[in-house]
Amino acid sequence: MTKSEIRKAIRLRVGGMSAETRAAKSAAICRQVAATEEWQQANIVAFFSPLASEPNIDLLWAVLKTQTICYPRVDGDQLVFIQVPDRSALLESQWNLREPAHREDRVVPPRAIKLILVPGLAFTIDGHRLGRGGGYYDRLLSGAIQRSSTFGICFAEQLLPRIPMEDHDQAVGRVFAA
Repeated sequence: MTKSEIRKAIRLRVGGMSAETRAAKSAAICRQVAATEEWQQANIVAFFSPLASEPNIDLLWAVLKTQTICYPRVDGDQLVFIQVPDRSALLESQWNLREPAHREDRVVPPRAIKLILVPGLAFTIDGHRLGRGGGYYDRLLSGAIQRSSTFGICFAEQLLPRIPMEDHDQAVGRVFAA
């Protein structure tokens, strides 16, 4: 299958899930993430604003200890991470995502982030990822980010045995699904 065909198939597969199933699976994924050593030790964690078809990682706000949370903001063809005090600091963006307002005093350099939660349309269990096609996370992950500090987040319905990979495609360190 081509990437385009996979994207279409995954959208259909996930689109049929009930709200209750999504909520239960999201809670299970958040429990898995919160139980990891990486989560426990990370002082700065990058979240993403989930689309309706993605696991709701906002549930992790309830188990924060001392972590600082940042969210990505699209700036040209790059992601810039902005520290946010709580979810109410996120605003609706042009892609129907919630993004933080740009505040230079709250920019978090990617190298400072200890754990990045990464969305995707599909993953393999060994970390290969298929995004939505914009390449934002591929560009981020190709930089100075250590792969071991990146968690792919998805529903089990988004796990595939193989994803076609191109030179610019970047994998994540671990994948969490339910």
